[in-house]
Amino acid sequence: MAEESKVDQLRAAGPRQAATLVFRKAVYRKVEMGRWGAKAGDHVAPSRTVDLRTELLGPDAYDAVADTNPHLSDVDLDHFHRQDTICITVYDGERIASSSWMTRGEVWHHELQRHIAVPDDEHFSCRSYVDPDYRGRSLFSHMVYSYARSVPADDLIWGLVYEWNLASVLSLERIGWRHSGVESSTYLFGRQRAHSARTPERPPHQPPS
Repeated sequence: MAEESKVDQLRAAGPRQAATLVFRKAVYRKVEMGRWGAKAGDHVAPSRTVDLRTELLGPDAYDAVADTNPHLSDVDLDHFHRQDTICITVYDGERIASSSWMTRGEVWHHELQRHIAVPDDEHFSCRSYVDPDYRGRSLFSHMVYSYARSVPADDLIWGLVYEWNLASVLSLERIGWRHSGVESSTYLFGRQRAHSARTPERPPHQPPS
């Protein structure tokens, strides 16, 4: 279906637009994500409280969580089983309301299509999901804050987010995460080039006056 959509775009586009679409698809493409994070001890408790149970789960419970998180793939689970990984899970009774994964080692990143090296004193946040029935209750913030209290205060917790996803960025900034770099994958004639850059921390977004 996605391939048909691309063909339709080419048919509808003028010669210059069509050439641009082909160039971006077949010749040059770039995926870039911002790096946000904070030391565990610098995390801010969410302002909103929730009357739900949070647990940190190991490999024996991964499969039960996988059925409730559509963002997960079999490839993700395979990597999580082979890495140092914890699944932060929020329960409403026995129902799983949300989950998020913290991992380290040679982490495969689906969007960048490459591995990212996460040292032992860092924790990479990924594949978070909140059930639609529980959205708007700051569950992601609660999951990350609960995890931050379980690891050494100087350990770094971070993740990658598209910079255009302002809702996610603002959610991260509310618990203390700051932008500190970028990770990208550039494709030229099908060949991938990886780029990592650390930058000075960017101040959080200011609320509109």
